[in-house]
Amino acid sequence: MGRPTATRRVVLPEGVEIREWKHSRSIRITFTYQGKRRRETLDVEVTPANIKYAARLRGEVLNEIARGTFDYSTTFPSSKHAKREAKPKRPHQYRIEDLVNAYIDSARRLGSLSPSSVACYARWARSRIIPQWGDTRVDEITTPELRDWIVGLSSELAPKSVRNCVGLLSSVLNRAAADGIIPASPLTPIKMRTVLPKKKRVDDDKIEPFNSQEIKAILDACTYPAVRAVFQFAFGTGMRTGEVIAIKWQHIDLVAGRITVADNVVSAEGGTVEKSTKTDSTRVIPMLPAARIALEAMWPVTGSQPGNYVFINPNTGKRWGGDRVLLSHWTKVLQETKVRYRNPYQTRHTFASMLLMAGEPELTVAKLLGHTTVEMVRRHYGRYISQPDGVILRGEYNELAG
Repeated sequence: MGRPTATRRVVLPEGVEIREWKHSRSIRITFTYQGKRRRETLDVEVTPANIKYAARLRGEVLNEIARGTFDYSTTFPSSKHAKREAKPKRPHQYRIEDLVNAYIDSARRLGSLSPSSVACYARWARSRIIPQWGDTRVDEITTPELRDWIVGLSSELAPKSVRNCVGLLSSVLNRAAADGIIPASPLTPIKMRTVLPKKKRVDDDKIEPFNSQEIKAILDACTYPAVRAVFQFAFGTGMRTGEVIAIKWQHIDLVAGRITVADNVVSAEGGTVEKSTKTDSTRVIPMLPAARIALEAMWPVTGSQPGNYVFINPNTGKRWGGDRVLLSHWTKVLQETKVRYRNPYQTRHTFASMLLMAGEPELTVAKLLGHTTVEMVRRHYGRYISQPDGVILRGEYNELAG
């Protein structure tokens, strides 16, 4: 027998290893980065040429580490260390447009804001913030520039609109500060009350109820029975416009004389969406004659199926598209009368104030309006009064029927 042949050993370059696991072999390089030893497996076959490639790659990595230019995620994108070792962006790498879009996308994805709020923010971003600040680096925007911008907005927009628009940018800059991108928001030193002009604001929520003669004039001026019915129902229930639009026949109990308010229609990106009520709770409203008359008028038109909407747009035969569509009809109707214009929300105030003047307890009215606390009723309608016997109305309020 001859002497056994010795196995030829391959001498590997420094920092290059052959990793054997089960039935596979791979090339791995080792190096020290930020004081820690790192091993990275290469997605190549074990060949003499690839071993040389691994040695060259390791040499480039060591050179980049020495120069301070090594980017882990670029060199080893699949590594578990890539995300951990990735260099954070510097402030000059963030544009306002990117941060604004990221904030809105996050709210849209997580549902942290209502669909109507997301739609509102998206409109302000497109119309005011991005055209003005889109390409500005977040570390370049200054407090004086922002103050001048707000002053300019106040000359074109109502104070409430200015606050909504600036509120979006403020949220974006506050999050950038919380994430450590900038030291602090440049909007923080600005107090809106010192920037907005001191002129009398038009308060759309000011209580200016309609009297019985005005209610009759409004309802008589409605050309379409479907339009009259929806306004009469609003007067007779005090429901929000979106709640009236969303009401279905399954929410109506004509026998017991009850209306269950469970849904709401709000504006959103690309149209309207149906969601729960503003307070995310349901409430029951006793059916006053005004509401019953409106429902009986709509029953032959839309009442055949429980899932059908009660009120429809006579021009489309479908559910009202939103409060803006209903507003156009409201405006036309009031133009036909000599009634001083007030917005449709005053139907809600009319309902509440009429009940209160007739002696209904304020807590009862608060429940009917869907308020979760008494602060709103106290501010608008008076002192809080308890009613242990539940919701019992003292009158029928026929004047709400027009």
